[in-house]
Amino acid sequence: MGRMWVCEGKLADKPLIINSSVSLYSLEELCYYLYHNADSVEESFYHEALCQWLSGELGMEKLADQVREGIEKGKSGGFCMELILATGGFYSRKEINQAVSIVQNLESTSPAQRAKLRGDRFLKSGKYRKAWIEYQKALEEEGDMFFQGRVWHNLGTLYTRQFLFEAAGECYKRAYEVGQQSQSSEAYLLALTCKEEHQPGQQHGQGSLAGELQRIQEMKASGDRAGYEAMVEDLLQQLRTEYRKSE
Repeated sequence: MGRMWVCEGKLADKPLIINSSVSLYSLEELCYYLYHNADSVEESFYHEALCQWLSGELGMEKLADQVREGIEKGKSGGFCMELILATGGFYSRKEINQAVSIVQNLESTSPAQRAKLRGDRFLKSGKYRKAWIEYQKALEEEGDMFFQGRVWHNLGTLYTRQFLFEAAGECYKRAYEVGQQSQSSEAYLLALTCKEEHQPGQQHGQGSLAGELQRIQEMKASGDRAGYEAMVEDLLQQLRTEYRKSE
């Protein structure tokens, strides 16, 4: 059975609104939100408006002053979160340290990497629209080709989970072009196979894309890495040639 909290402190008349979708009315709710979103709350969350809400709505002038002082001294978001969680007293020191560690690890990464991590989290929880937004941010901010390949690959996975195989294929193709990772090339072929299988009247014999991919997977399972990569590249080259002919 999960933990149940009873809000014993003052409830705000005006909630703290986050991203126009979350409204917090108490310190308990704020602590719960920060703890369970440690990997997605930005440093910009800790600002003067939060301090004013803590003091004006919850009557917590001391906590507000501590957070404000931390902001003015350039302290990290992890520092501010630790202050709030420790004041709340709802989590153990071990739990607080774990949450702060997550924040500190994120703060040592680039904005693009943080956006990707948020996107991965949303993808894992099935929040595809939010994941898509974060992946777009990551692509806009980061120029490293290998990193972009990973983001494009995860975008392909996002579309695959929604059975949008054509869009998924384009993302996996892009991922392979910029990242040169074999997992992206195989995922691209899988997406094309799924697209083929969902077309009415399509035949899926040995000569079909599905049949070719099955042969490739059997080669991979046999442990012949060189043969597997050669077959993947050969099939990709065939698809490129067919695509050029269709233009």
